[in-house]
Amino acid sequence: MNPDLSIIIPCFNEATNITIVLQQLKKIVEQSIYFIEVIVIDGGSTDSTPQELEELFKILPDKNFKLILNKTRQGYGADINKALLVATGNILSWTHADMQTDPQDIIKALELYKKNEDKNIIVKGKRKNRKFSEAFFTFGMQIIVLFLLKKYLTDINAQPKLFSKNFYDRYIKNNAPSDFSLDLYLLYQARINNYQILEIPVYFKKRLHGEAKGGGSFKTKIKLIARTFQYILKTRNNNTI
Repeated sequence: MNPDLSIIIPCFNEATNITIVLQQLKKIVEQSIYFIEVIVIDGGSTDSTPQELEELFKILPDKNFKLILNKTRQGYGADINKALLVATGNILSWTHADMQTDPQDIIKALELYKKNEDKNIIVKGKRKNRKFSEAFFTFGMQIIVLFLLKKYLTDINAQPKLFSKNFYDRYIKNNAPSDFSLDLYLLYQARINNYQILEIPVYFKKRLHGEAKGGGSFKTKIKLIARTFQYILKTRNNNTI
């Protein structure tokens, strides 16, 4: 029997967070009425994350937890896509390992998905109680996407993301980007293929340990917006988005 849900957790230098994340996910798996598969993929971490994961997976049930260790850095999108290829759930999802959003939010997204009779939907988070500067940068990305792609997408990088395996097979599997543009690509594909995007509120917490990979400091936020802008121009010109 296939799992009801596959949860992808990409990790990169999350040694100080990963134990907390997996404890939360183990509890979710044990208490849920659904059959849940969790796939953790390490993206070539340079800290002790791989060693921590190997120890933790010795005590996690094999039927629910799978581990993929990359020896080299391939990128956020590449890591998630590699894990999605081995996912066997009828519904697929991903969220981050930094504990800034609660892993329990994935179950909230799943319940919203299950309640909706029309399964041509994507469920995603919409972050609450954020700093003005962070919300401002998110709004800036929305404006860039609206201007260049003519689609209004809100809080593009908010987690979690949840969707059917059918949607993944048809629209994501073959052309998904290997970097942080994956979230944008997913939502854009939903829009152009007439999928409804539903949102659940997620309460954004201060990162407990480590550094944000996609947009923590002012400098990394600018880099993220620049990469997104370049990706949109490149893929729009090549007609791949």
